[in-house]
Amino acid sequence: MRAWSIGEVARLLGVKPHVLRYWESELPLLSPKKGLTGRREYSANEVRLLMRFRHLLYDRKFTLEGAKKTMWEELGAADPDISARFARIRSDLIEALMTARRGSTAPHEGETMSHSEIRERIEELGQEHLFAFWEKRPEEMRQRLVDDLSTLNLAVVQELRQLIASSAAGAVETTGAAAEAAATAAVEAELSPAPYVPLAESSGDAAARGAGEEEIRRGRTAFLTVAGGQGSRLGFEGPKGMFPVTPLRKLTLFALFAEKLLAARRWYGADIPWLIMTGPQNHAATEEYFASQNWFGLGRDTVHLFVQGMLPSFSLDGRLLMAPDGGLFFNPNGHGGVIEALRQSGSLAAMREQRVQHLFYFQVDNPLVRVPDPVFLGFHCRARSLISAKVVEKAYPGEKLGVIATSGGKPCVIEYSDLDQTRMHARGPDGRLYYGQGSIAIHILDVPFLESPGLSLPRHMARKKAKTLNPTPEGTEILERDAVKMEMFVFDAIPLADRSLFFETDRAEEFAPLKNREGQDSIESCLQGQLEQAARWLSGVGVEVPRDAQGRPRHAVEISPLFALDPQMLAARRGILKDRIDEDTVLA
Repeated sequence: MRAWSIGEVARLLGVKPHVLRYWESELPLLSPKKGLTGRREYSANEVRLLMRFRHLLYDRKFTLEGAKKTMWEELGAADPDISARFARIRSDLIEALMTARRGSTAPHEGETMSHSEIRERIEELGQEHLFAFWEKRPEEMRQRLVDDLSTLNLAVVQELRQLIASSAAGAVETTGAAAEAAATAAVEAELSPAPYVPLAESSGDAAARGAGEEEIRRGRTAFLTVAGGQGSRLGFEGPKGMFPVTPLRKLTLFALFAEKLLAARRWYGADIPWLIMTGPQNHAATEEYFASQNWFGLGRDTVHLFVQGMLPSFSLDGRLLMAPDGGLFFNPNGHGGVIEALRQSGSLAAMREQRVQHLFYFQVDNPLVRVPDPVFLGFHCRARSLISAKVVEKAYPGEKLGVIATSGGKPCVIEYSDLDQTRMHARGPDGRLYYGQGSIAIHILDVPFLESPGLSLPRHMARKKAKTLNPTPEGTEILERDAVKMEMFVFDAIPLADRSLFFETDRAEEFAPLKNREGQDSIESCLQGQLEQAARWLSGVGVEVPRDAQGRPRHAVEISPLFALDPQMLAARRGILKDRIDEDTVLA
């Protein structure tokens, strides 16, 4: 029986190899064997099952769980004998299709026709270095490269190479429809600070809170967490979302957000799904962790894990780089890749089916994020905004936060590194920074806006050191070199929206990012931010919280979201609280 590589199957289905690997993890009935070289080999029957799964997800717009359930029902519904005969017929047809795709001409010795075609196309792009000393490389390295190249979007490769060439010539480092509004904003003469809803205006707006609460009760919201990163900068091996972050219970970030979601479901009496974008390197570990925790009591079918997309990395002169394993060197496509990943995974279609309108977007490394936030949602709906962003007043001019501005009449966020020094330090008559509001990666994204066919984000370039494979006459070697990596930013969708909103929040209440082991945005500062928030909430409802000589709470206090999701909920439970905190305390 014939067998096909993961690259061939991915090309047939129009998906990336990592998507196939993810589907295999979701479908136990799929178990492609591995050949002598260790690579996957798919039978015609397995290709048939994958084609059906793809149809349910992409064409019928099923959720992942819905597609799995349907396939199991289909496999068990028909008469076994008739079902087996039709399965053999379909498998025979698929085998004929896959064989035809390989071409009718005999392949060169040692390689398939698809390999030859791939090599010819890649060499036409001036990337012949990928095949240097080909025979000297191990077979598994060669196959890995062929698999990666077989699913590579060559149009995107050309676009990215042109971007690199333009940058080398001194042009702007972005592409796409939003390039003028987003990336060149820092040098536009008409640049000006963007308007925003100040904290003083929103804090007492009962109507906005009521409107937001109603949207949540109607089941029109979902959580969206970007969690593709590893915890290596924290000295932690594993997905960052699995880092123990709370002061006393040592809950992981994922567990803390799960409590916030569970508390919101109980408080509002609503079904609130949770969408989580993982990365190819941490998806399996994340899924295993959630399964080991029984999905935190949320229900497996309400938590949707999907994988972030990848883009190839290049040398400074626009040549594709190879990873140490012999395949192409890929990098995550940035938090802006969440839009494309939502679409391709079927998660966005699933939200539409569930009548979800608004996604509360936040990154996994900020335990203080307030989700859901009815006041923020109320202002978002009042403005009929398609995308809204929370901002805080910058602590100092050079703080590494994207700055909100208006350019060419369109609101935008400018990366801190793109803002010139004059504007960065400019102050108004009141002494405050002229460009003083920074984005903290908390958004509300409307589902219909994300589904817009014309929504395409620009790509930004970043130079980083990378360990890459270098072919040699003796085989291969690993070299560290400068690499150009491409990424997208979710805030670049703001100038593409007809209506958007910037909304100020209290830094102390909602921003304590966990990015480094020590120093700024460290484990210590993140813990302190949580302790200070709990102390403020308790003091606000009349509980005495003793402090030391430095003004810090004398005792550690941790408030579970299941006890109180926000200060208003804590006030409702004042009657069961002590009047004074005299020891480390967990309220759960």
